[in-house]
Formats: sequence, C-alpha cells, structure tokens
Amino acid sequence: MSEYTRSQFNDLLRKQGKEIGILPVQNVPNEQIRLEEVQRLGILDRDFSSTSQYHSLTQLATILTETQVSMINVLGSNVQRCKIDFGFDAAQSAMAQELPREISVCQYSLATPQEPLIIEDLFLDERTKNFQKLEAYSNLRFYAGLPLVTSRGYSIGTLCVIGTKPQKIDHDKMEGLRILADQVINLIEAEHKNHTDAHLGESSKSDSSGEDVRYFSTSSILFADFVGFTKLVEQLEPGDLIEILRTFFKGFDKLASKRKVRKVKTIGDCYMCVSGIPGQEKEHARNLCLFAMDMLQFVQGINMQHQVLERPIWKLRVGIHSGPLIANLRQDAFDVWGDSVNVAARMESSGEAGKVHISEKTAAYLGENADLDARTEVELKNKGTYETYFLSGLT
Repeated sequence: MSEYTRSQFNDLLRKQGKEIGILPVQNVPNEQIRLEEVQRLGILDRDFSSTSQYHSLTQLATILTETQVSMINVLGSNVQRCKIDFGFDAAQSAMAQELPREISVCQYSLATPQEPLIIEDLFLDERTKNFQKLEAYSNLRFYAGLPLVTSRGYSIGTLCVIGTKPQKIDHDKMEGLRILADQVINLIEAEHKNHTDAHLGESSKSDSSGEDVRYFSTSSILFADFVGFTKLVEQLEPGDLIEILRTFFKGFDKLASKRKVRKVKTIGDCYMCVSGIPGQEKEHARNLCLFAMDMLQFVQGINMQHQVLERPIWKLRVGIHSGPLIANLRQDAFDVWGDSVNVAARMESSGEAGKVHISEKTAAYLGENADLDARTEVELKNKGTYETYFLSGLT
C-alpha cells in the first residue's frame, strides 16, 4: 500500500471510529518526551523483520498466554505501527501494519504507561465496547499488553496478546509477558546503540555524566520506621539515641545482605531498601518480605535487652509494595524513584507497629506460600484505595 493510499485509509478509519463512539486516550503523561524517545530510537520506520528474536518472542507470548495473536506495536503521535505480529494471516498482517492510534486498543496503555493493560472482554469494557463495530476487531475479545518502557522510563509501545474469546490471565503469565517485554526493549535499545556507535564512533560510548539511570520493570520496595520516635527523642540523650539507631541500622544492613536486599538510604529513623535491583530476581518480593520479618525479630531481640535494663521499647512499622521504578545505580549515589516508591512509603505510614504491611501486588508475587491477614480497603494518602494485607508468615 502506497503512503498516500495508507493515509487516505487511516483517515477513513478515524472517521469510522469517531462515528461509532470510540474515544481516544486523553491526557497522556509526558507525551512530548515520550514521542522524543520514539524518535531517538528511530523505531517507527525501523524494519524488525530481519531480527529472528522478535519473531520468537511474539510466538512465545502466544504460547505462554494460550492466545492466538501477539504483536509488537509502536505508538507514535497519531499512528500505531505493528513491527512484528504472530498469528495473523497475510491480509490481517497487512491491515495491522499501520492503524490510526485513535482506534487502537494499545493506545489505552499510555494512560498508565508503566502498568499492564488487561481487558478480559473487549465487548464489555467501556473503552473498547464499540470496537466490535469495526470489522478488524469483530472477532477479537481478549487483550493483554505490557508496556515497552525504555531505560529512560518512557513507554514507546506494547508487547500485546489478543484472543478470540474472553479470558482471565493470572499473575505468573503476566510476569512471563513482562519478562518478554523486557527482552523486546533490550533488543531495541541494543540495536539502536550498535547503530549509533557505528555512525558516531567510540566517543558515543562514553557517558560524561557518570550516571547509570535505568528503568526496571519489577522490584519490591520497603520503608520502615519507628513508631513514636519523637517521644523517644525526648526521653533519650542524643548520644544514646544515635548509638541505638546505629545498632538497629547496622543489624538491618547485615540482614539485608543475607536476603539479597539493597539499602537505599536512612533518613532519621526511616530505613529504605529495595529488592530485585539490578538483577530483577524472580524472588524479589519474597526476599524482601523475609527481610522484613527478620527486621521485626531483630527489633524484638533488642527490646528484650532493653526490658532487662529498663530502657525504652522500640516499635518498628514496615510497609512493602512491588512495581516498576527508576534507579540511579552509581555506587556513590544509589537512589530510586517513581510511583511504586511513593506507594511503598504510604504502605508504611498506614501500617501498624510490629507488622509487615504489604500491597496486593506484593501479595500476588508471594502466591499461596504467604500467610496473609486481609485488611479492609485502605485509603493511601494521595494514592486512592488499595487492597492491602498484613503478612503473618511465609513457607
């Protein structure tokens, strides 16, 4: 199809989409920077067909999720381009090669660009219920898309799977798709780097900033602090206070090393750490929860000594959340940030002394091996309502 014919066809599809009531995604976060990232990588016009790994990854995605179709889609300002598809016949593949973004399902992933988009039944979801009126979507019922988030933290498209029947998808299958999406973005960025190095020479390989800021699609984050710390400050001499905090934090550091947990920083009486960075270990949530329980036991042991000496008792409160984040991996300036970090902080502040308060996402990673006490829905400040749990034990 010529560029002119494709443009005319897209205009017709846009008109049809508007007439049947398909509403485009609104207020895309960081849209201008996101489009600059698409341009930086040069992927809207790049040919993926010569790289066999892309074909393998899309095929594996359908096998993993027991669906019929998988695609790697890149989202521009007003078009969606399918770089690779698996499961379409020749006519369907030609149709999917380019679509107006306004009538693509993948566009809705841009509203929450670091989260999976799962639509169990396209005909029932408010965003997509009118898609069945378009011939191209008339036989498609299920959709699951993982965002392709670059190392700079911006979504350039999706790795998605589509099924002809409504279905549910469990946590393990979504984790598998996440890993495949990571592989796709790694391939894209590696090819871009090789192309850039070839054209600009060795100087392009150096980073004068000295920073290694990267996006990680999964991790677990822990915040812990001591309840009633202000009152303890009033009761203790400054030297005693510093010595006790040093004892706790040194103990936490040793326990963190044992559980493959990485400390981010301490702020006053607050201890912050992460798991799954940079190795993206499968057991990141479990390791961090085991560490949290170790922390509570350690504090309990110190308190037994304090009781004998008639010294103040310290009560630790712990909150954990799992999700994507951005990390600066410089050894002298390790730090993490992102919405997942903010939610973890809120999990801590809304928890209770002597308990490990975890989010629904962290609980999903733990699976059936966790002994959980469900709370009623918890309102996290500035974050809305969350399903949360207190962790009693792990097997």
